[in-house]
Amino acid sequence: MGKAINVGGAPIAPGRPNNAIELARALGDSAKLPTKQLTDTPALIAQEQDMLVKCESAIENLRFAFWAAGKALQVVRDARLYRAQFKTFEEYTQARWDITPQYAGKLIRTWRVAEALFQARPGGGLETIVSTKLGYGHAWALVPLVEKHGVQAAVYLYLGLVKAKGAGVTAALVQGAVEALPEEAAGHKGKTEEAVIAYLASQEHKTRSTPAADPAKTVRALSKAARTFDTGALQAALEHDPKRARTAVKSLIEVLSSVSGVRVTFLESETDAEGGELEGGVADVSEDPEESSPEAEAADAAASAA
Repeated sequence: MGKAINVGGAPIAPGRPNNAIELARALGDSAKLPTKQLTDTPALIAQEQDMLVKCESAIENLRFAFWAAGKALQVVRDARLYRAQFKTFEEYTQARWDITPQYAGKLIRTWRVAEALFQARPGGGLETIVSTKLGYGHAWALVPLVEKHGVQAAVYLYLGLVKAKGAGVTAALVQGAVEALPEEAAGHKGKTEEAVIAYLASQEHKTRSTPAADPAKTVRALSKAARTFDTGALQAALEHDPKRARTAVKSLIEVLSSVSGVRVTFLESETDAEGGELEGGVADVSEDPEESSPEAEAADAAASAA
């Protein structure tokens, strides 16, 4: 199944595969992967525990790959380890790894802050949140702060966000906090934490004070939709892009029916799936909509119909 991984001489999870290929192979024959729960017990049996370790090793490898890759790419670039086969680092990244020099540069620019955050010992359980949430998106959002004020300034800001928001930290929040951080606070732990709290408070206030949609605009949008969604236009949309059009139509029906108090479900058959026809009926519970918002999908359907 692979060799035990050693970091700094300390063995980690004996038997864990030592590279991505072995991680994938360790999950077993693709034709024999489990497709349902193996037992009815709340606790995992030994076979399930072993499978979970293998699965999480593979997922963990993906989450932290940017850190290792960026660090390795910088070593190859700075020590010119590519020179035996390639004239330039850019040629090496494209020919050897099929990644653009721009992306390689981004990976190089993110790894230092990722490493610093994983080596930080903030206490209070924050290490667990950092190890769960930090990924390429969060690290990349911190890069402008790193390059202007240093890695420690970015560490203070990110840990301040984690302390205040816990697992609710997102890449968008990180980027906003970086942009809002006052110059005089950068690199100072206490001032950075105060700035983070002020930024989060401003975001909450902005959310509360955001005005509701203009009713007049909604009426105009409904009128336009009524003119656009005639039978011929909808059928043309279904023929052009059946899956997307069906999703948009279903989402629109669900939104309108929820306002009117009529709950709708959709009855699917093989003919429906292939031909793009919709068959609806009244039911107690409506089908869950797709992840896309109803408004966005309805707009896409209108564009397709037009």
